[in-house]
Amino acid sequence: MKAVQKRVKGAERRDLFLEAAASIVLDQGVGAVTMEGVAQRCGVNKSLPYRYFADRDAVLAALFDREHARYAAWWAEALPADPTFEAAVRAALRHWCARADDTQQLYFKLVTDNGRLRERARGIQEENVRGWAAGLVRTYGLPPAVARQYAWFMVTGVTGFLAARDGDDDALIDTVTIAVVAGAEALKARHAAA
Repeated sequence: MKAVQKRVKGAERRDLFLEAAASIVLDQGVGAVTMEGVAQRCGVNKSLPYRYFADRDAVLAALFDREHARYAAWWAEALPADPTFEAAVRAALRHWCARADDTQQLYFKLVTDNGRLRERARGIQEENVRGWAAGLVRTYGLPPAVARQYAWFMVTGVTGFLAARDGDDDALIDTVTIAVVAGAEALKARHAAA
């Protein structure tokens, strides 16, 4: 008896293609995503994904946007109401640990891509830098240019933070938070004296 394939509606089919692309990213990396590979993972004709996406860049962009929306929603929920700068740093670090532990490794792979998603990832980093810089200006009175430099250090340091995980996330979060806050305090003192 021949298996009957269920017909899938447009939005659901699009989501299936995105899930297939996500699976490829997790298994082989962003650069391995192809339209043919997406079709193969879904068990459909290789031309079908083109009805939903112009090319692999469009699939990757849609996947990136979907995962970033999930990240932003999760972060908004995880952030305490009216947090201090220190509380925001701790929440961000806890957030990244949780993201690295669950199925959200996908987001990390997408935002750290140096290939096709580089510009999109850079835009997200810029957005994060603006937020942290504003917090540094507001909390420590740092000059905007200095706050921006320090915010870049914080945002790009997440990769090193995740690499340093050794099973005791609380201790690592405490160490990094103390260092970040101490650095901000030192910059505040330096610029107050100037």
